Amino acid sequence: MQPSVMRTAPAGPALDAVELQLVDLLQEDGRAPYAELARRLGVTERTARRKVAGLQERGVLQIAAVTDPEVLGYAAMALLGLVLGHGASTDELAARIVKLPEVDYVTVTTGPFALQVEVLCRDSAALRSLVDTKFRALPGVAGVDVLPYLRLHYQQARFNAERLKATPGVRPTVMDEVDRSIVTQLALDGRTPFSDVAARLGVSETMVRQRFQRLTSSGVVKVMSIANPLTLGYAATAWLAIRLAPEARALDVAERLTALGAVSYVAITAGRGDVLAEVVCEHRESLLALIDNEVRAIDGVASVDVSIYLDLLYKPLLPYQPA
Repeated sequence: MQPSVMRTAPAGPALDAVELQLVDLLQEDGRAPYAELARRLGVTERTARRKVAGLQERGVLQIAAVTDPEVLGYAAMALLGLVLGHGASTDELAARIVKLPEVDYVTVTTGPFALQVEVLCRDSAALRSLVDTKFRALPGVAGVDVLPYLRLHYQQARFNAERLKATPGVRPTVMDEVDRSIVTQLALDGRTPFSDVAARLGVSETMVRQRFQRLTSSGVVKVMSIANPLTLGYAATAWLAIRLAPEARALDVAERLTALGAVSYVAITAGRGDVLAEVVCEHRESLLALIDNEVRAIDGVASVDVSIYLDLLYKPLLPYQPA
């Protein structure tokens, strides 16, 4: 199974007001019944079903479980910064790179790296092999900077700032095999009926429901619509590579970042940045205000390197499958 790529300019017309509201409601709860979605949108249930199907077919959104990638079999993650050679096409390379199974995220960015790529591998050896055999040898790539994740600290894939405080982000945790199996099924399709999950795992539907409720209420997993923020009008989305002062603790700074409504992703890293954050803003003035007034004001932040997204190709994360 290959997830579809969510691009900045998906097929079809621009999203209308009902579709934008629908994306937001499904980011709040990806398993919300169609009848409930229809009631809140003021449309018929048939219209709600049709619009969800259309958004999925156009590559605007996919509904899946957001969780710690290690639960899905990925023990090694990194952000790769690619320096391109003269004449290399960013669009062509981005379209080629996003097809790699280890890649879930490709951004065309400002700054020293024309492309930045998030990769997920089963272990560190697989990560090294991926960088050497598939990236350093890629025609058009003149250099690769590797920013390995020491810890994926926080994920918040919901972008409606007015409701973010009522929507806790996802944090890493330890799960038993039953929990892992449930989450794996929902990573493939977040709206899979609990009865189907139970049948595949050989457990009761009641167990699946109870465990799912515990996992979601504790912030370990969230089933939601995953969408490209640039498609939704967040034109100033960026990576922030943050360097810390000598006395600062990465965990403290990472945790302070999670309190900022525009921060959707925080990783503690090794390399050119100590902490990596993705921020989602509507325009560059709000991005500037966020960096100057909130990020730089955090105790322990020594410098912030900003790479604004010019384009984004994104795939939902599927469970690791051995070749």
